[in-house]
Amino acid sequence: MQPVDVYQMARSGARLAGALALARLPRLGASLLRHDGELAYLCVGLHDDRDRPALHLALQARLALRCDRCGRELEFGLDVERRFYFVASEPELAAIEIDDAPEEALLGSARFDLAGLIEDEAILQLPLSPRHAHCAPPDKLAALAPEPRTSPFAALQNLRAVPDEPDAGRHETDAPRSNKVKLPRDREK
Repeated sequence: MQPVDVYQMARSGARLAGALALARLPRLGASLLRHDGELAYLCVGLHDDRDRPALHLALQARLALRCDRCGRELEFGLDVERRFYFVASEPELAAIEIDDAPEEALLGSARFDLAGLIEDEAILQLPLSPRHAHCAPPDKLAALAPEPRTSPFAALQNLRAVPDEPDAGRHETDAPRSNKVKLPRDREK
């Protein structure tokens, strides 16, 4: 995809629609199990309610991810719409406070990398830990799971249930022993 003039897009209300092959998006591809298919996009240039040059971006794709729980393929439906507005300089971009506004500021250009923005937004939409809604870990992982521990309070309760018998059946060998070792004394000369 060729670079675009985002300011011209905003002035004219231009629409760009198409699809990018997943095999040609290496950064996104690093997170995918398979690289067949496409990432569909729609970009519409506009001026926002503050009269700033802006871009509306919509993305759709079916992406093959690996489930972190079971290791099998998980089909992830990417369907996102975002809005961006453009500023003319780095200092202007740096002066913008970070907030929770739905639109994001970007450094505009007459040669803007729209394909890079599309790939970036697709990557940001991926789940951090993809998982099927209802799946269990593979048998190997289940076998490694630790056995459930009994509560120490339950063990104390069992001890209380044993009747106390003072010194019943105690032998001399049950007496506490010293850790000291007796060494033979040297004979006097």
